[in-house]
Amino acid sequence: MRFSNKASKYLAKLKRNNEFIVSREKLVDYFKRHNIPEFEKIIEFQIDFSGLELTIKNKNSSKFNAFLISKENISKNEEIEYLIVNNKYYFFCGDHETAQFWFVISESGEICTYDNNDETVNIIYSSFEKFIESYAFIDLINQNKKYEYPGYFSLIENNHFDELTKNYFIHNSSNDEFNKWISTENLIINIGIWLHEHSFYIHIYGETKSECEKFIEVLKEEKIIK
Repeated sequence: MRFSNKASKYLAKLKRNNEFIVSREKLVDYFKRHNIPEFEKIIEFQIDFSGLELTIKNKNSSKFNAFLISKENISKNEEIEYLIVNNKYYFFCGDHETAQFWFVISESGEICTYDNNDETVNIIYSSFEKFIESYAFIDLINQNKKYEYPGYFSLIENNHFDELTKNYFIHNSSNDEFNKWISTENLIINIGIWLHEHSFYIHIYGETKSECEKFIEVLKEEKIIK
C-alpha cells in the first residue's frame, strides 16, 4: 500500500475507532460463516481503514467515517449488509457528514455511491487509497489557507480543457480515471465525479478570489464548463 508523503502525514494524525479493528483470521472466518467470498480488496479495506474518521481542517461538514465490520458484528454473528449489482458485490463502507448518499465499496475496491431509488452504483474513486489522497490534498490546501471558490461546475468539453491545461502540473499520486488534480503557481484545480451521476465537475482553489474568477471566466468563454 503506497501513499504520497502528504497522505502518509495525513493518515498519521487521523483517529481510528478501535471497535472496527479486527484480525484477518476472525474476519475471514466471519465471511465464511455468512457465505461471503473472500474478496481481498474488502479484507484490505477492513484491516487498513475500517474505523477511520477522515477530516479536513476548518471543514467539519466534510467529515467521512469509514466502516465495514465491527467487533460486535462478529461477536453477535450478525448478518453482513451487502448489495449485488450486475453480478458484483458491494459493501456499505462509510458515511459522509452531509452527503445524502450511501457509500459502498465494490468487491474489487472501487468507492461508489449507491442510488437506492434505481439500485445503481456510481464509481467516484478507483480505491480508498485515492479517496484518502484527495482528503489529504484538500486538508493541506486548507492548512495553507488557500481560497476555495464556492461553486462547482459541470465539465462539458473535456478535450478542450485538457488542451488548455496541458502545461499544468499534474499531481499523479492523487489522480485516477475518476479524479484529477492539476495546478499552476496560483491555482489548484480538481476534476472529480459528481456523487449523483457519472459526469465530471470542476472545483477551483487559488491564492485569491479574483484569480479563481478570472480562470472560471476563461472556462466559461471557451464553453468548457457550465
